[in-house]
Amino acid sequence: MAVRPRRVFELMNPDVVTLRPEQTLLEAQEILASKSVSGAPVVDAAGRVLGVVSQNDLVRKAAHPDTVAQAGQFFSSVEDYADLGTTRVTASSQHVSDVFTPRVYSVNRDTGVAVAANIMRERRIHRLLVIDKGVLVGIISSLDLLRVVEELC
Repeated sequence: MAVRPRRVFELMNPDVVTLRPEQTLLEAQEILASKSVSGAPVVDAAGRVLGVVSQNDLVRKAAHPDTVAQAGQFFSSVEDYADLGTTRVTASSQHVSDVFTPRVYSVNRDTGVAVAANIMRERRIHRLLVIDKGVLVGIISSLDLLRVVEELC
């Protein structure tokens, strides 16, 4: 029995959860959790992709939050900035723009599933954006690719 080559459009999710750079990390965590996704593209007001943020990015930032000095917050008196180096910034005051990865890996709808899997494995990433003619049309994750493995078994 010959196996028919599959294309990304057959497995991709066209309902892409996106985040905006101005959203707080707390908002991003809530959105990802409520939609049961582990990451999302970050887009500007025009829908152009700026990067990607993952739960790992959010967890890493929560584990090692910036101090207010690192975050560039300013204070007006000596008393206000006495603890500048040790006071931590909260997730509700940090933004997606502080943590997203600007490097985006993408494929188009007609890319072969094997090619998509190879990119993910080589780059050690869990999702690829599906972009056609400069427009975000879907996302394919490593879990989506496991459906092909299930079909083969």
